[in-house]
Amino acid sequence: MLKLHQIINKPYSSNTFVIENENSRDIWLIDAGFSEDLFKIIDPSKNVKGVLLTHAHYDHIQGLNEIINIFPSCIIYCSSYTMNGLYDSKANLSFYHDKPLTIKKCDVQLKSNNETIVLYDNVRALIYETPGHNHGSLCFLIEHFLFTGDSYIPQIPVVTKLKGGDRHVNANSLGLIFSIIKSETILCPGHGSIFEGDELKKVVFKDRSIHIT
Repeated sequence: MLKLHQIINKPYSSNTFVIENENSRDIWLIDAGFSEDLFKIIDPSKNVKGVLLTHAHYDHIQGLNEIINIFPSCIIYCSSYTMNGLYDSKANLSFYHDKPLTIKKCDVQLKSNNETIVLYDNVRALIYETPGHNHGSLCFLIEHFLFTGDSYIPQIPVVTKLKGGDRHVNANSLGLIFSIIKSETILCPGHGSIFEGDELKKVVFKDRSIHIT
C-alpha cells in the first residue's frame, strides 16, 4: 500500500511529495525543493530510489544536490528540457534570485510522453508531457495520485510568462490534464493543497470553464 507525504518547502511554498510502500525501504520523490522536514523523512535508514521532476524551476530542485549527496545512487527522471535546466542557473531561474544553482553530476534518465517508470511491484508512474508553464513540464500518474507540478494548480492561472513558458500550448495541456482526472483521482499540485473527492470536482469544473474554450 502506498503512503504519501506532502512537504511544503520554504520560502517558496513549493511541494515535494514522498511516496513510500510499506513493503519496501525504497522511497520516491516528486520534485525536490529544500525543507528540513523532508530530510527528517528521508533519513539514511531508507533509500531514495529516484526523483521524478515535474520541471526544473529552482523552487522544485533546491534540495536535489543534498539528496544526491546522501543517496548518490538515486536516479533523476525528467524531460530533456528539464535536464538542461539542471545545469543552467538562468534556465532554472535561480540566477535571477541571486542564488545560482546547478546540479552536480548524477544519474539522469530522460522520459517522454506515455513512458512509464517502475516504482514497486505492480506500481508504475505513467508520464504525460504538459508544456505550457515550461517546455519540459511533465505530469505523473501513480495509481490514483496525479502529480501536476506547476502545469495545473487548482484555482490559480498557469504562469506562462517565464522563460520556457508558452500560453498557446498551455490550453492543450490543461485539456489533457482535465481528461486524466477521474472521480477517484487525488490531485497533488506543485504548490498548495491536495484535492480529492467533491472538492476536486468543484475546482476542476470551475477551472475548466475558465481555461478551456
